Amino acid sequence: MKKLFLLLVLLWVGLMQAQTTENDDKEEWNWQLTPYFWFTGLSGDIDFQSQNIPVSADFGDLMDNFSIGFLMHAEASKGRWFVMGDIVYLKLTKDGEIEQVNIPAELELKQLIAEIGGGYNIFNSQDWLFIDVFGGLRYFDISNEINAGGVTAFDRTTNVNDPFVGVRFKTITEKWINSARIDAGGLGIGSDISWKANIYVGYRFSELFSVLLGIQGYGIDYKKDDLRLKLNYAGVATGLNFTF
Repeated sequence: MKKLFLLLVLLWVGLMQAQTTENDDKEEWNWQLTPYFWFTGLSGDIDFQSQNIPVSADFGDLMDNFSIGFLMHAEASKGRWFVMGDIVYLKLTKDGEIEQVNIPAELELKQLIAEIGGGYNIFNSQDWLFIDVFGGLRYFDISNEINAGGVTAFDRTTNVNDPFVGVRFKTITEKWINSARIDAGGLGIGSDISWKANIYVGYRFSELFSVLLGIQGYGIDYKKDDLRLKLNYAGVATGLNFTF
């Protein structure tokens, strides 16, 4: 998987270099940086050694148990080509129960989701409607610790590398920036399937600064040996977009 990751990075760097060399005198780099906060809920299951821990938490539950979080999106474009990266880190605890033996359990979940990718603008309607296609690599680092009856019943860290492809739609006016994105990945290469989708509405206060509000979701279904992770996050997201 490390070789796959390196290959994808080198591929996108090569594509960007070829395009930017051709258009150095015609286009300038545009950069975007977006720190954001995600009011997310969590649902899913963790299966291990024939045991099942259902995981379900709305935003209120997550805030009660939320320890730390960091969320950031970055993007650079030149002409029709762009590269992008995204990072999400969440740590939370959640009370549950091991169903087969009805023992109370506490789950500690740490999750890092990092993306790197790039794409191309395939449609531009007079600088108003944009349609982009993109691809890249999504990395999951998922740490699960389950304590039941004062004993650590399960403690495992899972790393997954998922290639993904997707499409994004954007509309841009003098004051409004709207976007919708959907992608799918994994398909048996890393996880069985992973996905990401979001819809954002943004208001431009200036050429430099915008405020975004929308809905975002992530999901992964992964199985290996005696472990299966099926986790889905979804909720309202808001952030600040800086363009320069």
